[in-house]
Amino acid sequence: MKAAREFVSDIAEQLSMPEVYIAIRELLLNSNSTIEDFVEVVERDSMLAVRVMRVAKSPYFGFPRNCESLYQAISLIGLMQLHDLMLGSLCMRTFSAVPEQVLNLKAFWRYCVQCGIAARTIGQHSKTSGHHFFFTLGLLHEIGHAAMFLKAHQASIEALDISQQRNQDLASVERENFGFDYCELGAELMQIWHLPPVYQQVASFHLNPEHADEAFRSAVDVVHLAHAICQDLRPAEQQELISECIEQKPIFKKLPTDIDALVIDEIETNTDSVLGLLWPQGAQDLRSQPAGNLNA
Repeated sequence: MKAAREFVSDIAEQLSMPEVYIAIRELLLNSNSTIEDFVEVVERDSMLAVRVMRVAKSPYFGFPRNCESLYQAISLIGLMQLHDLMLGSLCMRTFSAVPEQVLNLKAFWRYCVQCGIAARTIGQHSKTSGHHFFFTLGLLHEIGHAAMFLKAHQASIEALDISQQRNQDLASVERENFGFDYCELGAELMQIWHLPPVYQQVASFHLNPEHADEAFRSAVDVVHLAHAICQDLRPAEQQELISECIEQKPIFKKLPTDIDALVIDEIETNTDSVLGLLWPQGAQDLRSQPAGNLNA
């Protein structure tokens, strides 16, 4: 992890989270905080305030009643869900200044939204609570790739080319070339951002969930399956893994065997609208972008 920590430390200031996120985290840690306190903080950031209102009114996130004010929106969403849902939008904003020639961020975030939708869908059909939480975990689990391309664009492209030429998984090629992979890098970035430990666990172990801490294993398992399905959005391509998950992992006991088809349908139906809620500059120019899958 030392090599990943040194790599990301050079760009830590460039990738610092907005002050509004830090303020929200402080309020969440203060048991005396009120809804009014959260409203006051969110109102300082007009773009975020607009997105909170849009999320609260979004058919996809399915909150049970309409709202007309930021106070009603935050009350409706809930404080922890507010944190999770705004986190994705603020991360997009943090990377929004990366030059297009360095990384096609529009395609990258489109793929990340698909992973978020996949994780949320799997969580829903597993009959677990916290669907919006799973959405953000899926959305951010490959954030290490964005940091890697930002600092070492040419080396990252070379690693991708090698993995395709050898038909070798990209993470192992990255470990050969960098001394770490995007999973380790993402976890280090999340630690710098002071995100809750579950985000670091998911980033670190979504490829190998058996290595995750037991307290976070269920969340890592959900994102592991979501990641696998999003690698190849064709029905039945992950049937062996799905069957194994249902048989062996308690969180998936109620998961339908056709979960991949359900995930693909949700992705096809909702990617553009969800991306439009979160993307800092609007999603109208994203519809023709490819998925942006770095691991294929």
